[in-house]
Amino acid sequence: MKKQRKKLRRSQKGFTLMEAMLAVMLVGIGIAALMQVFSAGTMVNGYGDNLSKAVFLAEECRAMTDDIVFADLLGFNGQTFNGVDAQGNAVAGLQEFQQQFVVQAVDPDDMTIYVGPDPDVIRLTANVIYNNETITSMSWLRSF
Repeated sequence: MKKQRKKLRRSQKGFTLMEAMLAVMLVGIGIAALMQVFSAGTMVNGYGDNLSKAVFLAEECRAMTDDIVFADLLGFNGQTFNGVDAQGNAVAGLQEFQQQFVVQAVDPDDMTIYVGPDPDVIRLTANVIYNNETITSMSWLRSF
């Protein structure tokens, strides 16, 4: 009878110190991994938000040039704006974004060749920059 009581007591003791430490360590590693996943998700979400804003601003640059006479478009080369819409009005909350124009004269038969000061076709490029990093670029063509 005494042997049976000892066995009962020994099996009812619960976790040993090593088992408890191992369980705490595994739970801690799991929680740390989840925190890293949440952190990475937040960073990706922030980049996606900035990319959406940058694409919007690049589209506004394109719209800004829609009604401008072809001869005047060469004057846009090198111009920089800070978060403006198609009419040149500042967009609230987007002033930290820079919109830079690059205007290049191209040959209508080969869009990669510069043809000189009196072109029939130009390629306009809007680069949108945030924190000194180009977030997006958009190019479009205009012809005479």
